[in-house]
Amino acid sequence: MSQLRKNSLTLSRKRQLYAEFSVRLQHWMEASMGGFFEHLDEHFFSLAEQAVSDSAQRSYIDAIRELRQSREDLNQRYQQRVILASEKFFLDFKSYQHEFLRTRIHIGEDQNSMELINQEVLEEDLAVMRVTHHAENRHLSRLKALNGLLAGVVPGKSLKRAEAPVSPAILSNALQHVLQEWSGDLQTKPSFYEVFGKYCLSSLDKLYPDLVVVLKEAGLSPVHKPVRQQREVQKAGNIPQHSGNPDEGTLFGIVALVRQLQEEQKESLGLPSQKIARLPEEWPVATAETITGVIRVLQSELAMSPPRDIRQARVTQNALKGQLITELGKTAADQKVRLQRLDQHIMDVVNMLFEYILDDPVIPAQMKVLLVRLQMPVLRISVEDKTFLTDRSHPVRDLLNNLAAAAARWADEGDYAGNSIYGRIEQVVQSVLADTEGNVELWIEVNREFEAYVLNEERGARVAEERLSQVAKGKERLSLARQAVDEHLARLLPAAIPAPVYQIIDEVWRDVMTLILLREGEDSKEWKESVRVMERLIDSVIPRADPEERQAQMAKIPVLLADLRRGFASISYDSGRASMMLRQLQHCHVTSLRGLHPATMKYEPEDHAAPAEESIQSILDDEFMQQANELKQGQWITWNTLAGKELRGKLCWRSEVTDLLMFVDLRGRRVAEMSSSELADLLRGGRAMVLTSIDCPMIERAMAAIYKSLSQKVPGHVLPA
Repeated sequence: MSQLRKNSLTLSRKRQLYAEFSVRLQHWMEASMGGFFEHLDEHFFSLAEQAVSDSAQRSYIDAIRELRQSREDLNQRYQQRVILASEKFFLDFKSYQHEFLRTRIHIGEDQNSMELINQEVLEEDLAVMRVTHHAENRHLSRLKALNGLLAGVVPGKSLKRAEAPVSPAILSNALQHVLQEWSGDLQTKPSFYEVFGKYCLSSLDKLYPDLVVVLKEAGLSPVHKPVRQQREVQKAGNIPQHSGNPDEGTLFGIVALVRQLQEEQKESLGLPSQKIARLPEEWPVATAETITGVIRVLQSELAMSPPRDIRQARVTQNALKGQLITELGKTAADQKVRLQRLDQHIMDVVNMLFEYILDDPVIPAQMKVLLVRLQMPVLRISVEDKTFLTDRSHPVRDLLNNLAAAAARWADEGDYAGNSIYGRIEQVVQSVLADTEGNVELWIEVNREFEAYVLNEERGARVAEERLSQVAKGKERLSLARQAVDEHLARLLPAAIPAPVYQIIDEVWRDVMTLILLREGEDSKEWKESVRVMERLIDSVIPRADPEERQAQMAKIPVLLADLRRGFASISYDSGRASMMLRQLQHCHVTSLRGLHPATMKYEPEDHAAPAEESIQSILDDEFMQQANELKQGQWITWNTLAGKELRGKLCWRSEVTDLLMFVDLRGRRVAEMSSSELADLLRGGRAMVLTSIDCPMIERAMAAIYKSLSQKVPGHVLPA
C-alpha cells in the first residue's frame, strides 16, 4: 500500500484528529497569549517613557488604556481565529485555502483614495513579514517535520512551510486580522508584532513537538513524493519498456530515443560517449568512483579558469566534453573496465542539458556563462545518483531550477556586487565548484540559503511594485482630472481674453480646479464654486458702458480677489508671483472700468497631432497587437533599446483607461512604461519577446526541448512505444 493511501483519512477520523490537535493548540495559546499581553503592556509603558514628544507619549498612554479595555476581547477573537484555521484545514481544505492562504494586499485597495501609499499600513505589513520570516528560520526543522505529517491530511498536496495552520505566517496573519478593529493609534500596531514574535512565536518549539506526537499517534507518517517505478532501472541497468507515449520530462523517454539514433546522427549531435562505447564487453563495468574521479579533475581545472563570456563558454564546454571522453577512455583502458550503457547515456543527456542552457532564449548571456560552470558537478552527481534526471524534487535539480528562475529575471545593468542576484548566483556556483567530494548536502544548504535570499528579495519587490502601481494610479487619476479640466476650459473660455486673465487661469486656476476635482468630484459644491470663480474672473474684465453697471462690477472685485487668493493658497502657489499676477489683473480691471477693452490674446487649447495616414485597422488586428493586449500582469518580456541594450521587465500594472503598461525588474524597480501599441511595435520589429516559458522550471523545459529535438531525428516507425 502506498504511503499516500496509508495517510488517507476518513472525515470521521479527521474530526477526531482535529479535536486532539486543537486541544494541544488551545493549551499553547492560553499559556503564551497571557504573557503576550503582559509584555505588550510593559512595552507600551517603556515606549511612553522614552517618547520625545508629548503627542507620542500620549499615543502610547492611550494604547495602554485601549489595550486594557479590549484585552479579553482581542485574546478571545485571536484564539477563535486560530482555531478556525485549524478546523477548516482538517475539515474543509478548499475553504481554508480561500480564507487563510490568499495573499493580502493592503496598499492600493481604495482605488479612489488620493493617498499614494498608506505608510502605517505598509509598516504593519513589513512588521508581520519580519517576525514571520524570523520565526520560520528559527523553527525550520520542526516546521518541516510537522508539515510532512500534516500533508497526510490533504492527500496529493505538498505543504509549504507557510501553509500549515500553525505556521508563523498563519499565526501572525490571525493577529493582523484581529487588529483590524484596533481603535488605538495605527503607529502602535507594529509593537504588537514585535512582542508577539518575541514571546509567542519564539515558544513554538513547545507546541510543534506535541502536535507531531498527536499526528504520529493518529497513524500519519511524513509524506514524500512517490518514487517512480522507473527508478528500478538503477538495479537492472536497462531502460524499461513504456506503454503509450514516453514522458517528455523524464530521462527514460530521451534515452530511448538516443538508442534509436544512427551512429552518424549521434556524432552530428555531439554525443561524445559513443566514442568509448566499443570497449570489450567481457571487461567489468566501471564503478561510479572511477568516472567521478575523472570528472573531479576536470571540475578543478574549470574552477581555476572559468569562461568570461558566452563565446568562451561554448568553447570551454566543447573542450571539456571532448577532454572528458578522452580521459575516461584512457582510464577505462588502463583499468580494463568498460562504461555501462546507462552511464554513457546519462553523460549524453547532461551534456545536451547544458547545451540547451547555452541556447536558452529565456536566460541572459552573462548568466548562461555562470550556470554552465556547473556542468561537471552536475555530471558527477548524475552518475552517482541517476534519480537526478527522474526525480523532480531532487536537491540538485531544485537548486538548478531556482538559479535559472532567478537568472531569467535578471537584466545586465552592470551590478555584479556580492548581494546582487548575479553575485549570489556566482557565490553558489563557486561553493559547488569548490566541493571536491560531490556532497549533495552542500547543494541542499546553498539552495536553502539562496531560497531565503530570493524570498527576501521578492518581499521587498512586492512592496516596491505595490508602491509603483499606486503611484501610477495616482498619476493616471491626475492625468484624467487634468483632461477633464481642459475640456471644461475649452467650453467655457471665450475666443480671446486678456493676457493676465489667461495667465491666472492657465498657471493657477487650472491646478486649483484639478485638485478640487480629484478631492471632491464633479458634483461637489467646491467644484461648482471653482467654475463660478473662473466665470466671474472672465466677466470682471468685460467693459460696461452703463455707469451703474461699472459700480456694481467694481463692488464685486474685492470678493473675487479674495476667492482667487484662497485658490492660490490651496495649491501653495508662490506668494510673490501671485501678487504680481493680481497686480496685472488690477490693471485690466482699471482699463475695463474705464469702458475700454484690455489687451487680449487668443485662447488655443493644445491640439494633438493627427495620426499618420496608414492602415490602422491592419495594425489593430495583427498578431503582435493581440499579443500585447493579451499580456497579463506578472508576465515577463525582454526587449532591446535603440542603443542595443537588452532589458527585462515584468508587467506590474496595466491601466484600463489610458492603456499604459508599466514594467518592473525583479527587485520591483520601474524599468519602462509604454502603451500596448508601442509594445506591439517592438514585437513586430523583432526587438521584443514575451518570455512565455519563464515560469516553467528550467530542467523540465530543457528535457522537453531535448526530447522534441531527438524525436525529429528518429523515424516515426521506430519511435519508442
